[in-house]
Amino acid sequence: MLLRNDDLLYTPKVYNSVFFGSIVAVGECAMMKHLLEILRTYRFIDRAILFLRLFVGVLIALHIIDKLQTYNFVLTGYPALLFDSSLATFVIFTLLEALFALMIIVGYGTRFAAFIMALGMFVEIFIIYPSLGWLGVERQILYIGIYITLVMSGSGRYGLETRLDRKCKNVKF
Repeated sequence: MLLRNDDLLYTPKVYNSVFFGSIVAVGECAMMKHLLEILRTYRFIDRAILFLRLFVGVLIALHIIDKLQTYNFVLTGYPALLFDSSLATFVIFTLLEALFALMIIVGYGTRFAAFIMALGMFVEIFIIYPSLGWLGVERQILYIGIYITLVMSGSGRYGLETRLDRKCKNVKF
């Protein structure tokens, strides 16, 4: 039996469909199986986004811990970009890195935090370490790839932002 897409809205049965332009070939209950398969796939994507957020957040946290443990060595090579002293730049950028890492981990403002962190990686590549070459900035390029992925995907289903958005939609005024 062949139906148009509009006819499926008014039929009481659940159909599996193979789309051929605007005409749909209808099977028995395969559409429900297909939809469940798609939903399961998207759950795995949300889990992958959660893993990516936790992975990059933990890496940033370990990076910050390393910077604080080797404070004197890091401070000697830290540039004074926006402030007069490299100490002020170090403190402000380290606090911002920690804040954005926390935002990425919990999934609140993930797109914004990942975008700012990607910009920071571009600044490291082109302003702070321009003479290092490919091997010197390979880690920053990998981080840029992760951050751009998070900018495109957002926090996913398991983010705080999604949870708060669902709660706000259920509130009636």
